[in-house]
Amino acid sequence: MTRGKTWPHRLMAGLLCMTAGGAFAGTACTQVPLQANGHYDFASHLKAAPGAYGSTMWQSRGLCYADGTPWIERKYGTDQDAPYDQRYEMYRSNALPKRQALPLIIWAHPSGPSQVMIEGNARPDETSPLMEKLVVPAVHAGFAFMSIQFRHPRASQSVKPENFNPRVPHTDIAQAVQWVRSRAADLGVDGDNIFLLGQSRGSLALLNAFMPDLQNRSSPDWHAQSSRPSAVFVVQAQTSYEHAELRDDFILPRATVPVPPLTQPGFDYRAYLDRNDPPFIAPGSALAALDLTDPPFWMRYERAPTDHGNLAVVPLGSRVAPEGQDPMKGGVCYEPPATDYPAVADSGCFDEHHPNFGAALAARFLSLNPSPQQRAAVGIQYGPRRVGRAQLDKVSNHFYDDYTCFFIQNLTPAGAVLRAQAVPASQSPACRITDHPWPPASL
Repeated sequence: MTRGKTWPHRLMAGLLCMTAGGAFAGTACTQVPLQANGHYDFASHLKAAPGAYGSTMWQSRGLCYADGTPWIERKYGTDQDAPYDQRYEMYRSNALPKRQALPLIIWAHPSGPSQVMIEGNARPDETSPLMEKLVVPAVHAGFAFMSIQFRHPRASQSVKPENFNPRVPHTDIAQAVQWVRSRAADLGVDGDNIFLLGQSRGSLALLNAFMPDLQNRSSPDWHAQSSRPSAVFVVQAQTSYEHAELRDDFILPRATVPVPPLTQPGFDYRAYLDRNDPPFIAPGSALAALDLTDPPFWMRYERAPTDHGNLAVVPLGSRVAPEGQDPMKGGVCYEPPATDYPAVADSGCFDEHHPNFGAALAARFLSLNPSPQQRAAVGIQYGPRRVGRAQLDKVSNHFYDDYTCFFIQNLTPAGAVLRAQAVPASQSPACRITDHPWPPASL
């Protein structure tokens, strides 16, 4: 699938708690200026990466992408607002020239972490789970890696109800792609091989990959570039943020049996969602945006769908959110014992990570009658359906196994040459994501 959709004008418009931080504590990101020679000096900002990675990687941090737009949102896990902006970190092998063109992976983080992959004050021998799972495999495979802070149409809200913003843009990830392309040579990036990677909140990357191209050819700045990536890999993805779609496609209308502590037979879950879901305006839907011109995509969920043929489930595992809280985020996942409530047993915990989101996207994709080649370019993988929390944790620890293989198989021929120049085949051979069963049989 290739770039195909265009947008007439620019549109104004998740959980892996491995690092702390994220707010910029009043220090705005740094805009790298255009020099008199017509170039941007990003190379001077590349320093030895913190922790145990300083001997193998360059890192730049605290720099702006796009316009460096600031915003305020609730700091995850607190009742306090914190400042954020469009900033990024960049990682690349220090065995290569700083401007050598490499394919790029852009990471969109889940809720909890920020764009920070390892803290700047890490001890010289310190490692980071995010670095080990995401950055190290990318750099070893011949990619540059960029981690961005970004707005989310549902999550980027203040703790103060009076500051509710129904129109938070959902386009920051796409803007990062445009901005990188406009400065690709100076960043040491191959603008024809840019890939998106995200989890939970960061699965917004899927919508950004599918929505019409933000390119504005008449613009004098980075907006003139295409926002379409080469491929996208997401984990625990929410494929729609639209109220009506969530209500009508994924939620059973009424409870059929009482489930303590809050519901009784006849409890109307859809009406409850109508009352309590904040009134977001056009937050976006990957389901609605998907067509056959979109880039290849690969998805993974920790558990299997409730029923591929029936995507509607009892929301939030039969329990509603406290008054005034977003029922998609503030509810309590609760699955009653099958012996006590057989009618709702195995109904699933309908939250923003439910695998039915993936099943719905699969059904939408197949309804478009893709060619065999197009079908081979996408995949959705699930963990087991009925296992305990400990087993699901084991599955989630393997979310990113061999993920770079999906991007390697979607490189352009020229991109494959650049990767080969960066990493000898003996160190990182070409591979396909289907070469590696998932989840691993050992689990």
